[in-house]
Amino acid sequence: MISAHIRPSTRNKIRKYIYGSLILISIFLLYRSLNSNKNGEMGIGRNGDFIEYVPKAVAPTIKESVENMIKLDIYMEAQCPDTSRFFRQQLKKAWDLLGRLNRIELNIIPFGKARCTEKGNDFECQCQHGQTECEINQLMNCVIDRFGFPHRYLPAVLCMQGKYSLDEAMKCVTENFPSEYNRMRECASGPRGRRLLALSGQKTASLSPAVDFIPWIVINGVRNSDALYDLTQNACEAMQRIPSTCKDYLNSLQ
Repeated sequence: MISAHIRPSTRNKIRKYIYGSLILISIFLLYRSLNSNKNGEMGIGRNGDFIEYVPKAVAPTIKESVENMIKLDIYMEAQCPDTSRFFRQQLKKAWDLLGRLNRIELNIIPFGKARCTEKGNDFECQCQHGQTECEINQLMNCVIDRFGFPHRYLPAVLCMQGKYSLDEAMKCVTENFPSEYNRMRECASGPRGRRLLALSGQKTASLSPAVDFIPWIVINGVRNSDALYDLTQNACEAMQRIPSTCKDYLNSLQ
């Protein structure tokens, strides 16, 4: 036999090598066995980073307690008496009660029954209640565009609603965003404010059916005229599951 010619010291080294390799292979197989039961695995992402994913054979788990968001769009204009009444009596009450639940995607669109015509790189706009309304509509659009989130811009917009001059509406900026006064004044009176107003006009014009009353209230993509009289009730009824805050409110109506 060939092994008979191998020196004993060499034979011992080979034996140790083989045993060591077997031990490493056993450890590797044990590791794979222990990790094969995990729901997620690791894979390489497109950017070279590791990402966790669920194998295609495993169906996603749907929890029964998932709570939906509702989308609330309010198309309005700054000097409309019906909008002012709705803001004071309905929107503020609903937001004070439900805003903290983080289940309402709120969008305020200041335009109403205005009209904007493109003039070169600018726009010329006419509003239902006159030029002052256009200026305050533009200011609202500037504030909404600047601050983005309802919990930040809504107090200022509620304050501006129904004001009789741009100067009066600018006091709402001073109260809420004192350091932004000059920026917002320039925006409201300049081409950026008119462009933002025209963009709100595009959103308003895309509605179907077309706007024939202001404020025009849309919940989850559907116009809801009853929300004019009780926004909180209609917003609560659109939420699934209904939160306890809404249950208490709805029970109070009975």
